[in-house]
Order: sequence, then structure tokens, then C-alpha cells
Amino acid sequence: MTDKEQAAPPDLTLTEQELFQRLGWFTQVRWGAGVCAIAFMAIGWHLFGVRFSWAPALAVVAALFAYNLVFSVWARQLYRRRGIRKSWITTLAHAQITCDLLATAALVHMIGGVENHFVILFLFPIMVACEFFPMRTAFLYATLAAVLINFIGWGEWTFYATAHHALAVIPVHGGPSPAPLVAAEAASHWVFVLQVCVAMTFAVYTTVFITGSIAARLRGREEELARAHRDLKSLEQVKSQFMRKTSHELRAPIGAMQSLLKAAVGQMAPEAPGRELVDRCIRRSESTMDLIDDLLRYSRLQASAIQPRFEPVDLAEVVRIAADLFRTQAEEKGIQLEVRTEPAVLLGDRDGLTDLADNLISNAIRYTLTGGRVTVEVNGRDGDPRLTVSDTGIGIPPDDLPRIFEEFFRGEKAKQAVQHGTGLGMTIAKRVADMHGGRIEVASEVGRGTTFRVYFPQLNRRA
Repeated sequence: MTDKEQAAPPDLTLTEQELFQRLGWFTQVRWGAGVCAIAFMAIGWHLFGVRFSWAPALAVVAALFAYNLVFSVWARQLYRRRGIRKSWITTLAHAQITCDLLATAALVHMIGGVENHFVILFLFPIMVACEFFPMRTAFLYATLAAVLINFIGWGEWTFYATAHHALAVIPVHGGPSPAPLVAAEAASHWVFVLQVCVAMTFAVYTTVFITGSIAARLRGREEELARAHRDLKSLEQVKSQFMRKTSHELRAPIGAMQSLLKAAVGQMAPEAPGRELVDRCIRRSESTMDLIDDLLRYSRLQASAIQPRFEPVDLAEVVRIAADLFRTQAEEKGIQLEVRTEPAVLLGDRDGLTDLADNLISNAIRYTLTGGRVTVEVNGRDGDPRLTVSDTGIGIPPDDLPRIFEEFFRGEKAKQAVQHGTGLGMTIAKRVADMHGGRIEVASEVGRGTTFRVYFPQLNRRA
């Protein structure tokens, strides 16, 4: 599975996502386990002269690779399926652990049975069972492992002549034939078989008790974190709803006040007493409207219940419309606004892309002094669609650059240049870029200007 396929589907709880990711990890580990089994058998055979039934042993490893491939395909199908259920994940985990125990039993039987110290391999699937399931279920798997161990030991003891695959080793000083690796015919002595079976049975149950106890405590912590995450998510939804509702309620009266003030100032003589106060009220109302608009955009991006509608969008068209809205503002400040675009179609949310362009262009004009220049470019011919907004404004100090995308952050230099601001513009831009699978970069030099570049994935790659 690739990194993307290892990531759990987002419609699962935190606990279920962790379980799904462990399945991906478990599948990868099994590939490594199969390779290690072949390597150990090859080292034992060629380096240490250990002799065993290599053909059946390799057949078991081949079977391990085969069913692991099936589990990998199964996991991919689960990832792509919508409305995935936890029961499907646990079923896949049960199947993997059961197959691993059976494969371990077959491999141990083929390379010496109870005579081989690698009978300890039975402990590893048991540890994995403790990771996936409650202790009661893990004890059932421990019982299955104990049954398989005793079946191998007593089955080979009963049918020693036909069922046992003895381990042998070529003598260091040479000899007529390989000698037994352990005591001759050890698997035919009931005391030896009893000793190994009792020791391994005790080991698997002890492993479950120790590993399961630790896993249970960690699982409890995971449940606590999952509950805390759900509570925080609910609070976030309440906060977003409050922000949206409050912003909507404030927008109408502030807009009405702004209209009345503009109408009043239009009827006043240029030198009329109180005109300056009315002008100040108009500027404050405009700042308040900007704040309300930013809060509305921010709350919309924060609300997970509101799903963006992705469709083919020409980024150049969105940027041209946004630039036209701010052209009058740029002209009033004596700022030259240059717009250079070329077709750049991407799969995106038009409203979100509009918010992105509005914030980048308005910020560039706001923090550029009279006589400066703001350049807006859209490129799409040489690869991924790209939006670039450059200005010759005040610039961003190096200490502020790492924080410019934080919520409500405004540097001291920005506050000195423009008194009023929300500190949400760059946060909104970053959220929109992330939402589209893109990235945003910034380069700035104090006193010389700032450049923002937003890179988006191509239409065909995102689709």
C-alpha cells in the first residue's frame, strides 16, 4: 500500500482510523517477515550447514506472500469504499492473524517442529492480536496458538516416523552424513515434547496478559482522546455557527449605517462642520464590514458540514474579476495594478478561489504605499496552475514570516502601516490553498515588497 492508501478514510472515528492504519502497517511487516524467513533459511543452510525440508518450507513462505497480496487488495478496496464499517476492518484483522498462526504452525512443522527454537515465532501473531482486539479475544488467539503448538508436538510424537521433519547439521570437521542438531530423536521423547509444549503454552498466555494489559491501557487513552476530539469538533461547529450567525446579523445594520453616512456626507459642503467626523465614521464602518466579511469567509471554511463544490474553474477568470473589484481602490491610492493572466483550469471551489484572490490582492494594495505597484499573474501553460501576487509595499520582517498564516496574527509593522485589520486574510488564503491540495509560498524583503505564490494541482491529476 502506498502512503495515501495507508491513510484511513476520513469518515471513521479516530480509533477506527488508527485500527485501519495498523492493518496497513501489519501488511507491510508481513512482506518483511517473509523475506526474513527466506534469508534465515538460506543463512542456516549455506553458512551453518543446517539441513531441513527446504521445499515445503519455501512453499509455506510462498503461501504467506500469496495471502498477504490478497489482504493488500482487500485493504485497498476497503479504503476506496464509501461508508466503510468497523466490522469490515475487524474481519480483515481476524483473517490476517488466523492465517499468520496457521502459516507459523506450518513453517515450524517443516523446519524441525518442537526441536526448532524458532517455535517462539508463535508469540508474534499473539502480540499483534493484543494490538487489535480486547484481552478476551487475544486470549482466544492464545488458546488457538497453544492448540497448534501442542498439535505439532504431540502429533509428531505420535507419528514420529512419518510426520516429523528433523533438523540436522553438517559436522564442522566433516563426516559421513549430517548429524542431529539437537539430541537424537528428541521429538520422540515425551518428556522433551511436554517441556516445550508447556513452556510455549505458558509463554503465549503470559504474552497476552502482559502485552494485552499495556495495549488495554493505551486503548483506553485512545478512547479518551477520541471523546475529547469529538467534543472539540462539536465546540468548533458551535463557534462557527455563532460566527456565521453573528456576522450575518451585523452585516445588515452596518451596511445600512454606511449607506446613510455616505448619503449624509454627500449632502454636506466640503467645509461643513462635522464632515470630518462623518468621514471617519464611514472609514470605521468600512473596516467593520471588512471584519464581518472576513469572519463570514473564515467561518465558512471552518464549518466541516459545508462541503465545497469542486468543478472545473478557470483561475484566470476568477483573478481578473477580483482584480477589477479592487482597481478603483488601487487608483485612489495612486498604485499601479498590473494583471497578466493566461488560461489555467483547475478543479476547485469557485467561492473559495474568489476568497483567496480577494485576500491576496486586497492585502497587496493595502500595504503598498502611494506610487507603488501590485502585479498579479496567473500561469498555466508550463505545468501546474499558479497564482502570483507581488507588491512593492512595506514588506514582512523575517521574524513575522513564520506566523503570517496564523489566525488573527498581525505584525507590528503591519499595524503601524494599517491600523485596522482582522489578521484573517492570510489564514483564509492558506485554508483555501490546502483545501485544493495546493501550497502557498511567500518571499518578502522589508521596504521592498512581498510576493505570494500559490501552486495548484493540474485538473487531470486532481480528478
